[in-house]
Amino acid sequence: MSRLLSAAALLLLAACPPAPAPDVVPSSPKLVDFDSQVKPVLQTRCTPCHFPGGVMHERLPFDRAQTIHDLGEKLFTRIKDEQEQALIRSFLAQAP
Repeated sequence: MSRLLSAAALLLLAACPPAPAPDVVPSSPKLVDFDSQVKPVLQTRCTPCHFPGGVMHERLPFDRAQTIHDLGEKLFTRIKDEQEQALIRSFLAQAP
């Protein structure tokens, strides 16, 4: 009886269509936009000093993408949130 059940199970499995192959092409990473994604984080964490009118704006203007690329992860002395850091890391990984 158990041989009969085993054989029936194998027949049922053989009749099932094969599972689709997983995507072999990795999805392309989404680009991080400075103005709409990174700048708001910086405005929250670094205003007023590094934005227009602030005492550090002339030396380190955080409203400019190039400044952020130049500083890199040094920004993380003020930005401690892991999600915000991950966003900025993704931005930094992009070509300036």
